[in-house]
Order: sequence, then C-alpha cells, then structure tokens
Amino acid sequence: MKLVCAMASVIYNDENPRQSIHRLRAAGIHEIMFDFGVFAPLHEILTGRERNGKKYRPQAKRRAYQKCMEGLREKDFLPSIARLPFIDSQMDSDSPGDREIFLQIQTDCMEACTQIGCKTIIVQPLQHSSSKNLWEENRDFFLALASRCPDSDTRILFTNQCRSQNGHLVRGVCSDAVTAAAWVDGLNREVGMQRFGFCLDLGVCNLCGQDIQRMTSVLGERICAVILTENDGQHMSRLLPFTCAQKNQDTMDWLGAVRGLRETAFDGDLILEATDTALSFSPLLRYELFPMYKALFDYFVLQINMEKDLKKYKRVALFGAGNMCRNYMKCYGEKYPPLFTCDNNPRLWGTELEGLAVKEPEALKDLPQDCGVIICNTYYHEIAAQLQEMGIQNIGYFNDEYMPSYYYDRLQREAEQC
Repeated sequence: MKLVCAMASVIYNDENPRQSIHRLRAAGIHEIMFDFGVFAPLHEILTGRERNGKKYRPQAKRRAYQKCMEGLREKDFLPSIARLPFIDSQMDSDSPGDREIFLQIQTDCMEACTQIGCKTIIVQPLQHSSSKNLWEENRDFFLALASRCPDSDTRILFTNQCRSQNGHLVRGVCSDAVTAAAWVDGLNREVGMQRFGFCLDLGVCNLCGQDIQRMTSVLGERICAVILTENDGQHMSRLLPFTCAQKNQDTMDWLGAVRGLRETAFDGDLILEATDTALSFSPLLRYELFPMYKALFDYFVLQINMEKDLKKYKRVALFGAGNMCRNYMKCYGEKYPPLFTCDNNPRLWGTELEGLAVKEPEALKDLPQDCGVIICNTYYHEIAAQLQEMGIQNIGYFNDEYMPSYYYDRLQREAEQC
C-alpha cells in the first residue's frame, strides 16, 4: 500500500517546497499527490474569464508548476500520482465555453503528467446536468486522455462526484457503484488493457449519505486509490480524519470504510487529504501536523491489513488474555486458530480463555520459526518491544475496533451482576 499526502495539505510554499519536503521526510512520509488544481484552479479560470474576459494561458500555468517541480526534483521527491484540476461541485459550468476550456486544461495537464513521469492520474468525470449522453461524452473524453499516455502502465482513475441541487449536495456522476464499475470495465475493454481504475473519495461518499462498505464491495479490485478525508456530511471540506465529531460521534462512516477495504484486500494508493485542517492552523503550527499524518497512515494500514497480516503466518500464538483476545476468537478463531495465548499477569497462567491455554510469555520462545505472535492488547508498542527483547521477530497486531461482530457476553455478565 502506497501512502500519499495531498499536495495542498503538506506543501505550503509552491515556489519553494524544500522545507516542506524536509519536514515530510523527517515524519516518515515519502510521497505526495501532485495537484494541478493548485496551479490551474478551474473555478478561478472560468469565473475570471466570464467576468473579466480573461483567457486560459497555459504557458503561465506551466511556468508555475514547473517551478514547484524543480524544487521536488532537486530533493528527489518527484510524485508518482497526480490529480488533474477539478470543477467545484457547486459551480455552474454547463456552458459550451466552459466545457471547451475544461477539456483543454485537462489535456494540457495530462501531457504534463507524462513529462513528470506520473503513473497514476486522477481525473474528474464530465458532469453536465443537461447532457443526455453522459456515458458517451465521458467515454470520448477518457479515451482522448488515454491517447495522450504513451506508457501502457499509466493508470487513469476517475472518481465519485457530488453535484449541487438547489444548494444541496447530492449524488453525482459515478456515485453509484454499479455504474462506476460498468464504466471502468467498459473503458478497459475499449483500450484492450487495464488502463482505467477508480479513486474512491470517502468524503464524497459521506456527503452523499452512501453505504461505503457496500460501494467498496461492488467496486472491488477496480479501486486503485482511496482518499481519506472528513467532512460534516453537508459541506464540501477536507478535514483530518476523526476531527469532525458532533456530540461525541464521528460524522464519517469509518467503520464501513475500513471493513470494506479490508474485505477487498485493498492495496493501492492511500491518499490523506486534510487541506482545510492544515490551512486553519497558524503557519507556525502546520508542520507539527506531519507526525499526526504518519500516525493516521499507520493506523489505517493496520486496520485495513488486519486479516491480510494474519495470512502471512502458517501458525499463530496470541499475546493477551482479555476482551480483545475474546473478540479475536469470535471473529478469527476458526479461520486462524491460535496455538495458545499468553499474558503478563501471573494469575492467569495455567487457566483457559475461550478454550485457549493461557501461558507465561516465556513460552513464546519455544514457537517454531514460521509462527507469528499476534498482540491482542492496546499496549502495542510496549508489548512489541518486550517481544523483540525476547528475540521474537514475527510480530502481528490485532485490533477489534472494526470487527464484523463483537464479543458481547462480557457485557451481559456484567449486567447480570449489577
């Protein structure tokens, strides 16, 4: 899984990105998504042309992004993924003149992606309320863009959209999973290769009130990239995950997102986009967000890869004899049966939990080489350090926040005792 930060969330000086790159690397982040919308914002271009008679000047835009690219190239930080400029979902852009400029800008930026060497390109589908042939129009548009990509391994991803209806954001192009899947498959048949894929924008799913787990399940392996971002479910914003809670509840369906990506064994580009959060901070504090970005990446990778990591080992033993161990046995006990579990509490040694023998940690030293030790305890870092000191290298992690089901027997017992 490739971990990517959206450009505007981390590059705060487009003309001189060196300091941002230094801070990103120090935080352990090594990839950005190059966003051409930073240099060619369609909203400004189209409204400026209408109001002041301005014209799109590709040379001026090209000089702007090339200066940024020079800084990225100097620091060996060239991106492998880019996003072409998007039209604001709340902007009326249905005139022929707007469509002409939109297509010209997309074509110019696609050619720039080829020069930069980006192998994954995210593109906004055409979305016009008056169009009666939406599929045909998008088909021609995407095939035209594909003709600009000489490398057969370049992937073009279109993404789910919302649109404005009487001031409210509703489902737009490719927000229906079945339709989006048909578009991907149809375009790939046209070109005779796996050229096209899908970028699932979780923020748009939230705005459209969608079942993210179901959408992920339908799209399956067609999902090549996922945008991690948050909003309040009503307004288009790009906030840091888990930061838009209302009355102690998150506004995003992270449960459905993680479960869906885990079921499909997602292994594409994981893109963190928190532009609005970053820009709301003082410039003196923005770089302090970078370690949090890395921590969020690690958290989502842990959650998404939960079952994939279990498959790496022929046999497993558990560390922890509490409720998390019970949840492991409920969800994975039959599929990945452990040899035993262990715990640092001497009072539990020699007992049983869910049919498992509870042993002292020293018993882990006798495990065969192909066996993994799965930590079933929230003190991950401390226990991992303990295991490493014991010479154990095959260490995995289990967390029951996003399990398909939970162990409720404990709650029932506690209720009976009260």
